[in-house]
Amino acid sequence: MKKQHYLFFLLYSSVIILFIIFIVLNSLGLKLRTLLKDFWVAEQFAFSVFFLILSITVLLLLLWMILDDNSKRSINQNLRRILNNQPIKTDQDNEINLNLTRLSKKMNHLTTSLQNTENSRILNSQEIVKQERKRIARDLHDTVSQELFASSMILSGVSQSLDHLDKKQLKLQLTTVEELLQNAQNDLRILLLHLRPTELENRSLSEGFDMILKELTDKSNIEVVYQKNIGQLPKTIEDNIFRIAQEFISNTLKHAKATRLEVYLNQTETELQLKMIDDGIGFDMDEVHDLSYGLKNIEDRVDDMAGTVKFLSQKDKGVSMDIRLPLVKEEEENGEN
Repeated sequence: MKKQHYLFFLLYSSVIILFIIFIVLNSLGLKLRTLLKDFWVAEQFAFSVFFLILSITVLLLLLWMILDDNSKRSINQNLRRILNNQPIKTDQDNEINLNLTRLSKKMNHLTTSLQNTENSRILNSQEIVKQERKRIARDLHDTVSQELFASSMILSGVSQSLDHLDKKQLKLQLTTVEELLQNAQNDLRILLLHLRPTELENRSLSEGFDMILKELTDKSNIEVVYQKNIGQLPKTIEDNIFRIAQEFISNTLKHAKATRLEVYLNQTETELQLKMIDDGIGFDMDEVHDLSYGLKNIEDRVDDMAGTVKFLSQKDKGVSMDIRLPLVKEEEENGEN
């Protein structure tokens, strides 16, 4: 309450008390001289004025409580309407109602924005799933499906002309079918490896790298060289580095036609380095202005962690990726981070 409000309240109370004294004097037919001369009359007059002021004060307090309760009920009803995203009802243009109106508009705006964002996220998720299904179907068609179809056609031709084939021709045809089936099996393993979940699943970064590189060795013909020197890292960094490694391995499997993959993971007090090198077909850095979708995702993740990434590549000489992330040491002061 401001200072002028206190002054106004004091002035108002003084006027009311003087008015009560005047009414009591006038109704009892008393004068100030009589009060000053007769102590008994003055005492009765003082008690009458006191109880009259007390009664009026109690009455005003009750009236104030009733009005305050009605006001709180009205505010509470409007707050409920705001929470239920309904228009509020205001009878007066006071400050509280104006603020409630502003709050209602902001809540409506936030609700609309949240719904639009959620709808957009759902649509994006559905679009991502749709694109991923198309990519899987395309990969199956371009690799496994065609190889199985070719094997089927060769076997069908062999079965129809079996009586006219000598052993050498038959062996050549069966060897070709065997190679096609082995390639189909290898392509299917690579595709399943690419579809592996991108979460560490309660593993450390070191355990996650051991898992995916062992699986890469078991399910492909790629030779893996892996060196590591890491300790404990923040969970966010571990998740992002693990996904970056998976993205690079995915590109190597899908596009590089590599036979060797080198992975170096080193940690110092101030920096984490991830270096990955394949000996695939590579690309010309001078001719390629925009990185592939997978490599662009890697750049975005590194930027989010305030790190740096460098890609080096030449045609038929593979791709090298060097990532450096700063590590901030947390110091404890007074028992708090």
